[in-house]
Amino acid sequence: MNWNTAFTELPSAAMQTIYDIIRQVVMSDIPVIIIGETGVGKEGIARYIHDIGSKRDKPFVAINCGRFSTDMLQSELFGHERGAFTGAESQRRGAFETANEGVLFLDEVTEMCLDAQKMFLRFLDTGAFTRLGGNEVLTTDVQLIASTNKSIGMAVAQKEFREDLYYRLDGVVLRVPPLRDRPEDIEPLVRFFITELAPKHDKNVTGITPAALTHLEQTAWPGNIRQLRNTIHAAIALAKTDHLELEDFPDNLLIAPDLEKPDLPFDIKQGTSYSMSVPDLISELKALPEETQHEIVHKILKHLPNLQKREIFWTSDMSLQQILHQIAQARIEKYPNITKAAASLGIDWRTLKKYAELDTGDSDGVSNGFDFF
Repeated sequence: MNWNTAFTELPSAAMQTIYDIIRQVVMSDIPVIIIGETGVGKEGIARYIHDIGSKRDKPFVAINCGRFSTDMLQSELFGHERGAFTGAESQRRGAFETANEGVLFLDEVTEMCLDAQKMFLRFLDTGAFTRLGGNEVLTTDVQLIASTNKSIGMAVAQKEFREDLYYRLDGVVLRVPPLRDRPEDIEPLVRFFITELAPKHDKNVTGITPAALTHLEQTAWPGNIRQLRNTIHAAIALAKTDHLELEDFPDNLLIAPDLEKPDLPFDIKQGTSYSMSVPDLISELKALPEETQHEIVHKILKHLPNLQKREIFWTSDMSLQQILHQIAQARIEKYPNITKAAASLGIDWRTLKKYAELDTGDSDGVSNGFDFF
């Protein structure tokens, strides 16, 4: 069983919805943006898109945009000629050339420097580029898949990411929920990692005890799937039987949910403009404690004059429940079925239905100044 198979076998409704969307668009070259916390498996999803698509026999090239300086990132993407900068002792092909006719995965695309963004946008507009320090005009044909662990709307509002580039990449958006929101995916992932990692330790570990599995399912996993894999790796190394037991897991590897206090996803400041779409709002809010959610909403309302949004705004004080209720109802009206409506927000249909059926205390159905478009 390979990594992509492990992903498609995850039972959570959220992950199955993501892969259902992928199967509908995979034969096209439409750009894809994958949004999710660090460690949720964004590159695994990108590789799955490549492996089941029309470019499966062509290259898959991954570039982490946050790892390189301005010059080095431009070189990684577009290549360079000899002498283009100090240390450029020979010509080098970049990712765009290497990935020709295949898939180029830009991991953490919001970390791309502005100069590289400008060159990238020029390529998207013209289909052509030049190597750094060169004059030869080159062309390439690649499908673009980008990922980020940030709110792209926030990065655009803070002038860290070009708005015109965002719109060029904004084809299909896949929002991957954190592992803490889908504990039903823990067991198949654990079993996959045991199968993958036990041979590396020459251990005959074949399973996990119910008590240990329950503990894993109740863990916060701030590092998501990547942290889970490392935890299983360590437990296998310490295992004394053919099943992982609770004592095989070092205490420092397990973080209980009530000890994990996530930071606020954004800080509203006077004189600052922010942009956040409904999906970004839902993705950010639903992972936080209810008290924190209310605090964020009140901050938004307090600084309403400074906010700029494309999909959502408030004109009077509303509770979080009322906001979610209005969003859910509007999405259900906009899309042909509840599954597609839920997918547009990056949540499963049961969660969307719950939001739509919330008792908000509005017997007259008036939107309390909430506008959705």
